[in-house]
Amino acid sequence: MPQKEDYVRSKVERFLRYLQSERGFSQGTIEAYQLDVEKGLIPFLEQRGKFAVREVTKADIRAYLDYVATARGNSDVTRARKLAAIKSFFNYLVENEGLEVNPAVSIKGPRIPGKVPEYLTDEESIHLLATIARKARPQARERDLAIVILFLHAGLRVSELIDLELTNVDLDRGQIKITRKGNKEQYLNLNGETVDMLVRYLANRPEARNGRFFVGTNGGNLGRRRIYSIVRRYLKLAGVNKSKYGPHILRHTFCTRLHQKGVGPLTIKDLAGHKSLSTTMRYVTIENKEQAEAIDSLEFGSHYATAFLVDPAPANLSAPIPFSGGVAPSNTEVQAIQRTEKGARF
Repeated sequence: MPQKEDYVRSKVERFLRYLQSERGFSQGTIEAYQLDVEKGLIPFLEQRGKFAVREVTKADIRAYLDYVATARGNSDVTRARKLAAIKSFFNYLVENEGLEVNPAVSIKGPRIPGKVPEYLTDEESIHLLATIARKARPQARERDLAIVILFLHAGLRVSELIDLELTNVDLDRGQIKITRKGNKEQYLNLNGETVDMLVRYLANRPEARNGRFFVGTNGGNLGRRRIYSIVRRYLKLAGVNKSKYGPHILRHTFCTRLHQKGVGPLTIKDLAGHKSLSTTMRYVTIENKEQAEAIDSLEFGSHYATAFLVDPAPANLSAPIPFSGGVAPSNTEVQAIQRTEKGARF
């Protein structure tokens, strides 16, 4: 009988910590690896009497992939993802836990045909925003509009939006600082429409408990599931007909619209935070432009203001928007909010 420390299951927790601390993976990615390895592969191995790391063979892993294809009906895409997670797990064991050979290293995954990302047209995007303005609860309207605008005009990932802190939002300069994959910090420019909507949200934002920029109506955290729920609800209410409903289609829209505006692949790669240019090339083939010009080009224009703003904006959209009875918040006012919230945290 193998020693307990040699059990496959005993290695998973260290593997997940490694993904977080050394690889800088997001919480969502780590949970996906945990699902594929700890809750998928390991119970299957244990049913076959394989408990120790060194007992696992290439045949075991192939049998698992066959099982999820036939008994579970997993698609090629899902099986390819599971195999990638399994290979990463055993690579970790080879590099850090003394395993001699990765039993999955030579297994080839199913061929995945390249898919053109789905995205929203300009008309669908404006209709989505108009739907939020009409259908959202009054206490959540500005927040939900600001969330969707940031996805459409800044291309954030869900984890980046959830982790955005008030201290990293500079509305005077029209910039935010986010943490990308691999814990890489990046400053992003915001266009005028985005700044205006963030100002409107900040004017009505509840006192936050934790310094996050986007919070629930009670000031608590907004989790990944809540963000997905918000976006899915409005996409369906707007009658958007796509194969998938979720925040990522808005990120696809951001990248696709940049391409349609003539922005080059290197700029899109940088703005979207893609690690590989091959990811960006799903969207682009045209010449490069400056980042600030690229972001400004995403504005919907006059149709945006008239389509959904609940309180008509002044004719000059660049004029300051009222904030707490005054003008748009300065850095001093934002810092005052931060000091108030710091005292209220628990």
